[in-house]
Amino acid sequence: MARRSALLFLGLASPAVLVSSWFSGLAAELCFILLVMAFPAALITLAVARDGLGPLKAPLAALTIVLEVCGIAMLLLQGQVLQGPWFGGFPVAAAIQVYGLWLGPLLLVALAYGLTFDRWELPEEDLRRFDARRRANGGDTER
Repeated sequence: MARRSALLFLGLASPAVLVSSWFSGLAAELCFILLVMAFPAALITLAVARDGLGPLKAPLAALTIVLEVCGIAMLLLQGQVLQGPWFGGFPVAAAIQVYGLWLGPLLLVALAYGLTFDRWELPEEDLRRFDARRRANGGDTER
């Protein structure tokens, strides 16, 4: 179900992003940002959701929320890059890009993957069964 939903979103959002990029105005820009910022979570869902998302539901929801908030903040700060306060050595708009759109999601995805890694790895039993089948078929995977 999760993979189907992600695939449906990606299929419908792709032309919508293209069409919204042809128009100007707040509605078109907001539509563009909301769809584009949801793409990474949809792509991750498509890649990892075999039997559902399980423990990755919360991190993917958090990733989407972080990206959406940062995208909307960038839209609101449009044209005000050097005005206003600085944060972490950058103007606020640049800090949102560096910390909110790059570093934050990178850490969030890496942490979620690290904490749920045992769900994605092959159990020892499956590796033994694979090796037994390989030997029974006379196959050699090393070349």
